[in-house]
Parts: sequence; C-alpha cells; structure tokens
Amino acid sequence: MYFDTKPCDVCGGEVRLRAHRPPTDEEQPGPVGPSDGVVGDADSTVDERVCTNPDCPTNQAGGPGPG
Repeated sequence: MYFDTKPCDVCGGEVRLRAHRPPTDEEQPGPVGPSDGVVGDADSTVDERVCTNPDCPTNQAGGPGPG
C-alpha cells in the first residue's frame, strides 16, 4: 500500500490521495516512448495528491498542483 503524508507545497494543508485518472485520447493522442512499439503514458504517478484546503490555489482552475 502507498502512503503519502507530505503536506501541500503551496499552503501546507493536509493532502489526500486520489486514484490517478488515465489521460484521454485528446490529452495523449499517441504512444509515448521509443519507436519500437512501446505504449504507455510516460510512467505517470500511481495517485494524484489533492489538497484538502478549499481555499488553496491548487484547487482553483488552472492553479498549480499540491506538489
């Protein structure tokens, strides 16, 4: 099991983990990696870090991630 207790880099608030959403075809139109046929999404993270502070800039549209 994966744990991450590091606070938000932007506001210092508590961070919860949410399952990573795979990219859509529009976000990633083709395979990533060498041209020998390897398909993937460039080794994305297992989970997304989401700040629990609703006033944190990371929860605003276009804001930075909680690091």
